[in-house]
Amino acid sequence: MAAMATVIALGAAGTAFAETGEHEDNKEVGVVLGAKTAPSQAIATAEQKTGGRAVRIDVEKENGVYLYEIKTMTPDKVANVFVDLVSGQVVRVDNEGPITKLLDRDDKDELARLAAAPTTLPAAIAAAEQHVGGKAIEASFDDENGTILYKVAVAKDSIVHHLTVDSTTGKITKAAVGEDGEHGEHED
Repeated sequence: MAAMATVIALGAAGTAFAETGEHEDNKEVGVVLGAKTAPSQAIATAEQKTGGRAVRIDVEKENGVYLYEIKTMTPDKVANVFVDLVSGQVVRVDNEGPITKLLDRDDKDELARLAAAPTTLPAAIAAAEQHVGGKAIEASFDDENGTILYKVAVAKDSIVHHLTVDSTTGKITKAAVGEDGEHGEHED
């Protein structure tokens, strides 16, 4: 796993493995809830642009404009695709380059399990959105004891729900609630 620490330090795949909820606030939640482009549409656009599989989506504010940032991965490269929340158009693509030389066997196995998972990030987002009746504001994957899980933050009104979706079954395995864009420990 030392190589994964290297990847994280270099930023090549680190944000793909981060917990959801790092940047959310009331303004961001409101912007996503009012966005014309759905997270699933932004992911489809990013995957088409890079030929990779989405492993994370988040919202970033750049020069006063909110953008979806979608991290995609192929077996040999990582890219960050920035998609406008209003138009759904790609604003830019940051290619982080080859990653295979930095990954150890465990990391490569983790990525292979992710690629083989029957449930994709868009499907996990759809399950979480349906469960809450809201809109996803962040999503990523995590490897817990050899099981790929998706972590999805879904906003409904001013409440952010944090859900875990099993990549094998596509079912919600955990749900917690935070109010006003805050993280909470209350169970659904």
